Amino acid sequence: MSADEQTLHAIMKDPGGHFSAPKDVLSSKELSDDQKKAVLESWQVDEQELAKATEENMGVSDNNLLDEVTAALSSLIGNKT
Repeated sequence: MSADEQTLHAIMKDPGGHFSAPKDVLSSKELSDDQKKAVLESWQVDEQELAKATEENMGVSDNNLLDEVTAALSSLIGNKT
């Protein structure tokens, strides 16, 4: 079973509001593997932008979360090869 487009769009806009941790995306029964990849990629971009803003003294970043998102995405992609 996979999420409908509206649900997926909402999740991608705020992955951290829908999942406690990136690993939770991987265990979601609601999302297909392609949808999980899209969510994690979106989350990764958000975290990269936050890290960049932090470097420019414009915000607070949690680099550990970026590492977790990247690891989850790598795990998902690695499982498909």
